[in-house]
Amino acid sequence: MSTALPFLLTRQGVSVDRVAKVVATVVLPTVFAFLFKPLLDSGLKRSTYCLILTATASLGLGVGVTMLTPAHLGIAVPALLVATFSMVLYTGSANGWMSQVTGDHERGIVAGWQNVANLGGGALGSYAVMLLLTHSILTRQSAGLLMAALVWLGASPLLFFPKAPEPKFRMAEVFTKTLTEITRAVRRRECLVGFAILLSPAAGTAAQNLQSGLGKDFHTSEGVVIWVTGIGSALVCSIGALVGGKLADRFPRGYVYLFSGLGTASTAIAAALLPRTAMVFIVTTLVYNTITGSIYAAYNALGLELTGDSPVASTQLGLFAASINVNVNYMTRADGVGYRKAGVTGMYLVDGLASVVCIVPLLFLVRSERRRRLLRAGVAA
Repeated sequence: MSTALPFLLTRQGVSVDRVAKVVATVVLPTVFAFLFKPLLDSGLKRSTYCLILTATASLGLGVGVTMLTPAHLGIAVPALLVATFSMVLYTGSANGWMSQVTGDHERGIVAGWQNVANLGGGALGSYAVMLLLTHSILTRQSAGLLMAALVWLGASPLLFFPKAPEPKFRMAEVFTKTLTEITRAVRRRECLVGFAILLSPAAGTAAQNLQSGLGKDFHTSEGVVIWVTGIGSALVCSIGALVGGKLADRFPRGYVYLFSGLGTASTAIAAALLPRTAMVFIVTTLVYNTITGSIYAAYNALGLELTGDSPVASTQLGLFAASINVNVNYMTRADGVGYRKAGVTGMYLVDGLASVVCIVPLLFLVRSERRRRLLRAGVAA
């Protein structure tokens, strides 16, 4: 959705500004799907939900890729929207499963490996579809079938997960006991601080959604764009995720998240000011995506820490996911406006400066919350 989609649309003549709107629309479920997450904490087992949602995501992605032309966006966009919605709910069910079976001492490294799969695997899938369609190795119909099959392959590790706890709430209790437990959990002070951090654009990753459409601006060939945003990004995102995961087990996770955001902000500002050359595109894209891997590992580790073994883990993690995706969504649109007003310079300056403005006050907020928690722990001891 964020790598192959901009590339495939811009090479068919769709403007970057319109692509930004399409991408922001397709990923909207990352913002509102949390409203459906209470269902995942009630009634059926998490493994059953994962199976149903894998099937729906597979169908939506297959249809969306098959119909991905400027003339058929009216079909492709809704299909991809359904696929994203299913993927978000699938992730919520799988993440709730992980949160309930993972100890606090290993949440960082689990988050790191999770993002090797999420970001690295996503970039590899994007590389595959970009390469196969660009070189006419596959038709769009065949590529759609391939991507639909890869969804099932991506879900196969669930077969090796530890057994998930039985749901605490019946389906009939989803709007009674489940919502009561959710309200109690998210009103905790540390959770509210987490929401403040994730809703802000402090750790920006939105530019990643548009980078594959910037090849012409940087005088970069399609082949280089495919390699950099595909294989290259898969590799560096995975490295960044593992490093960020390890750091999140050694240092306060809020700090790791925000300082990683400072890294992407600096990279974006550099990309805005440097010459428009292929080398600048390669270096800034790879550096930005390396740090993006670290950001998502820190975010996932923070979410797992704040959620723990909560019986409403899927919903709580879904609210955190919605928060970070709200900022990615509105910043994708803002980056698109920046591009329309001032090209690549405008896009990257919007992306970087929005992060810088938010980072400093949030560092003070995290520091204050950390001191409060340490003081409370000392009094309790």
